[in-house]
Amino acid sequence: MTMLFALCLALAGTATFTACSADDPYFTVTEDDDPRILNTDLSDKTLDRKSNLKIEIRVTPMQYTTVTWLLNGVQIFEGATLDQTLPVGNHVLKIVATTTKGKSTSRTINVTVLPADGDPVLAADAKSRWLTVGATKTVACENVTSVSRVIVGDKEATNVSYADGHITFTVPTMDEGEYMLFIEDASGTRYGCGMFTVSNDAYVDPGIKETVLWEGATDINWGDSNVTITAETLAGVPVGATIRVCYEIIEAEYHALRITTPWWGDNAEDQVVAQFDLTAETPNPFEFTYTEANKAIVDERGGMLVVGFGYKLTKVIAVENAGPVENTLWEGATDINWGDSNVTITAEEMATVPVGATMRVYYDVIEADYHALRITTPWWGDNAEDQVVAQFDLTAETPNPYVFTYTEANKAIVDERGGMLVVGFGYKLTRITYE
Repeated sequence: MTMLFALCLALAGTATFTACSADDPYFTVTEDDDPRILNTDLSDKTLDRKSNLKIEIRVTPMQYTTVTWLLNGVQIFEGATLDQTLPVGNHVLKIVATTTKGKSTSRTINVTVLPADGDPVLAADAKSRWLTVGATKTVACENVTSVSRVIVGDKEATNVSYADGHITFTVPTMDEGEYMLFIEDASGTRYGCGMFTVSNDAYVDPGIKETVLWEGATDINWGDSNVTITAETLAGVPVGATIRVCYEIIEAEYHALRITTPWWGDNAEDQVVAQFDLTAETPNPFEFTYTEANKAIVDERGGMLVVGFGYKLTKVIAVENAGPVENTLWEGATDINWGDSNVTITAEEMATVPVGATMRVYYDVIEADYHALRITTPWWGDNAEDQVVAQFDLTAETPNPYVFTYTEANKAIVDERGGMLVVGFGYKLTRITYE
């Protein structure tokens, strides 16, 4: 101790230092030292929107080090102690310690912020949370009475309205990526509503394949201008596929669309789609099913010809099922709490689910004493024969969605006992699907 005290006295005359104590093994005397974050208890956090996240960071060399806090890559604070609320969602919080000499170190934790009781909740399925730039978007919501603003990342949406449990807005022009969406009510209170995907492309359902057969900008004017899609291009389009014809109405004396072949004429046998008038009621894109008869004349006559008058053709797309389609059995937002709240899918609804199907259970963990999931029947109890999936704890390692195979034994008890019941504690059930 005497030698240490003498060393401290000697150093005091030659340098500035943070601490010099037998109780502090990390004392430093120079800004050239590498920074260290001394906390040994940093761990993932779960809290609700109204609770402050409070973390104090201990660093060395303290007087030469700045602590910055980045939420999902964006700086939200500078200083040793963070004490603030965060928006709803799953976040990555990075804590960076940087010295005056530019040396740095960091620690990262995951932070889950849950809605507080009564907060707005927006639909969580992938289609609802897909935002196409420039498109009008409608999202189902709960606990909403008014919406004055919608903000995606740092961009404000336009044409915002709320009615009948749905928010509608025009997606702002912005870079593609994952962004937090915020809404503000009439009082100016802002709520974080989780992450949304922004894309220049329209949403494509899982298991759906879209093939662009033609794309451009051609003013269709009968023989003066039309668009041919060759037989070779159409060779990969299966019978039963949906053909989408995207167009824009232009100024003209009239507006008509016909889909035929390069042998085109007025004969019925030449037509893929007989001529019709384009009006305000015509869907855009216009869709039709590619039939066996369509394929026969297209193969024989060298392709498909899009003709007519008074419109600009912009894209022709073939849409087909490319694999198993995820079917929704149930969708909502129910806090599962044993007998007080659970979700039943009736035997009639389960009759559509084949043995061997892949079942997916989507959920959000909520603040609770513990978190457990069980899938049983309306006769539910603790007996093994009642279980579709035996009870297990929900942890950070549990996949979301939770996936299981619907077996012959599962089907037998579901049919006998009137359906499937999802119970447990400490999570919000949002969706159940099968494929």
